Formats: sequence, C-alpha cells, structure tokens
Amino acid sequence: MNALHCFAAWKRSLGMLLISGWVLVLAGANGCSGDPNIEGAKLDLRNKDYARALENVEKALERNPQNPEAYELKGRIILDILANQQDLEPEARLDTVRAMVAAFQKAIELDPKLEEGIVNQLRFAYVREFQNGINAFNRGSEDSTYYLWAAAYFEGATIIQPDSAGAYVNQAFSLLNAGKRAEAIPPLETAISKGEASKDTYLILADLYRIQQQPEKALEILEKARQRYPDDPDIESQLLNAYVQAGKLEEAMNMYKEAVEKEPDNKLYQYNYGSLLLEAGRYDEAITHLKKATELDPEYANAFYNLGATYINKAVDVNDRAVALDDSLRAHRSELSRDQIRQLEEQIAQLIEERRQLFAQAIPPLERARELMEAQGENVQPICRALFQAYVQTDQMEKAKEVEACAGLNSN
Repeated sequence: MNALHCFAAWKRSLGMLLISGWVLVLAGANGCSGDPNIEGAKLDLRNKDYARALENVEKALERNPQNPEAYELKGRIILDILANQQDLEPEARLDTVRAMVAAFQKAIELDPKLEEGIVNQLRFAYVREFQNGINAFNRGSEDSTYYLWAAAYFEGATIIQPDSAGAYVNQAFSLLNAGKRAEAIPPLETAISKGEASKDTYLILADLYRIQQQPEKALEILEKARQRYPDDPDIESQLLNAYVQAGKLEEAMNMYKEAVEKEPDNKLYQYNYGSLLLEAGRYDEAITHLKKATELDPEYANAFYNLGATYINKAVDVNDRAVALDDSLRAHRSELSRDQIRQLEEQIAQLIEERRQLFAQAIPPLERARELMEAQGENVQPICRALFQAYVQTDQMEKAKEVEACAGLNSN
C-alpha cells in the first residue's frame, strides 16, 4: 500500500498553513504582563533558553495556579521546543506534544478569549508534525527505522488534532511499513470512526484482523465497507473469505442466495454464491452458478478457476466413493453372491467413468483460467497443478508433461 499518494494531497496545503501559523505564533508572543516571571519567560523564549523559560512559567503558576497567560506561554514555549529540537526520541517527543496540548487547553479553560489564537498555534503545530511524518516516511525507504519515527510524528499530529482521520491513516501505514501489523490496527480503527472512507483502509484493516485471527471483526468491518461500496469486487471477495474464516457459511450462502435471486445477471453475486456452494461441497449447485458467472463475463478468470476446481473436487468425491466400494467388495467378497459382486463392480466402474468425465469437464475452464491469468501476469501454478491432475486422470500424458514445469513438478 502506497501511503505517499495520501501524503501528496496534504503537501499541497502545507504552505499557506505554515505561513499563517508563523505569523500567528509571533503575534501571540507580543504584549506585556505584570508578572515578572512571565516577562522573564518571554525573554528566555526569545533567547531559546527553554529550561529557564519553563522554570519562570512554573514559578508564575506556583503563585497563581489559575493564570491563563502562564499556561498559554507554557504552550508556546513547548511549541518552540518541538520546532527546534528535532532530535527528541519518539516517546519523549510525544510526551512533549501532550504537555503542549495540555497547557493550551488549560489556558482556554481559564480564559476562553484565548481560544482563537491558541487554535491557530495548534494548527501550526499539527502541520509541522504531519510534515515531519512525511519527511521521515520518505527516508524509510533508505532506513526502515524512520518508519517508526514517522509513526510517532503522525501520532503527535493526532494528539494535536484528535479528529484528523488522515493522521491516523498515515500513522498506520508507517507502522505497517515498519512491520508492526498489530500496532497498526488501533489507528486504522480510529481513522474509520473519524470518517475515513477509503476503500483501501477498510480492506487493510480487515486483512489485519484476519492475520490476527479475528474473523468476526474482519467480517464486521467488511460488512460496513460493503454498505459504503456495494458491488465492489475487492470488498465482496474479502467478505466472502471472512464468512468462510468465521465459519459462517450458512449465513453467507443465504445472503448471496437472496442477492442472486434479486439480481441474477450480477456476475459477482453468481461467483460468490457458487464459490460458497463449492466450499460447502454442494458441487452441482456450485457448477450452475459458476457457469453463469463465466457466461456473464467471459474474462472472469477466478470464476473459470473455481468452476474447474468444482469439477475436480466432485471428481475426488466420486473417487472416494469408488474406493470405499472397492474396499468393501474386497473385504466381503467371500460373503457375497455373484449377482451382488457384479452389481458392486458395475457401480465401481460407473463411478470410475464418472470420475473421468468430471476431470475432463474440468479441463476447459481451467485452461481458460490459465490463459486469462497469465495475460494478467498472475501466478498460475495452482491452475497448472489442477490441470496436471486432470490431464493424468484423462490419459492426456503429453499435455500433462507440458504443464509439469508450470505446476512446479518438473524435477529437472
């Protein structure tokens, strides 16, 4: 997943925010106070003596814990620290961001008239943290440790503006690039709760739930995605897999059965319903719906593949029945009459012929699936393995030899 596309949109708006932010911060630094510690802290801030500036502010607050000017100035001092001390470790930086936000919030609580100026300063702080995240993410391609720095910067942006869905998304992307899959889940959850509506965000979160063995949560988020993006093939495909992983085949089949009845010419519904029927071992019904999907779209590679797989699975099922009958005949031959033996042998022969016919029927859709997927540059080894099996079972040894390499069965 390329997070830089998301970053680009933000980059276009950074310039004006930075300009207005600096003007507002500088304007906020003017003015006089009757408190000598406040005046001393302002001078210390101009001299970049942050330790002394904070010490003076704390003395002012000891004298008057309800001093909004002191809290506003404390916020500005920390804002300047963040702007000028880029070497802060991620956790220390996040603690510093929290301290800045807390100071500004307390100032507003004590004097609401300060809100407009503080909000503008926080906007500046947000843009800077976000830009730092972008810069660190871009360096991550050279050194992956920068992805963790990027995640911290974006987390800092979320502390400053908790309703910014974009910062949560980019924090998650940074964590994913750092290999922190589980840690990427909470920011993605928050992003969606804040209004993030990208299809990819839903899909990534659902996939992370699946990896973390949380199929119920994957199902929940994909059902939400389906409401927002009805008939989207990627969402439908993941939703189908989530139903299977959650062990809810019956619910899924009922859902898609109703969908097929309402829209019989919807290839996606036909494919998904047929695939679920395949998973449930209801092969004849699966064949009907998967065939329909291929008729609706002759380029539908997955539908051709699953149609071929259905024939093969049914052939294997028939073979198991033939083997079971043969085993029974061998075990009880001495106890059976000639007519009983003949009947069982005929049944076995019929099953063997049915098996052969099913393998033969699997070949055309599998060959079509291979053709389509090779054209798309996709991995066709599973298809070639299925074809190899079908060719062998139908005595087409030359064709079987031709797909050996593709199937990964060539010993040379």
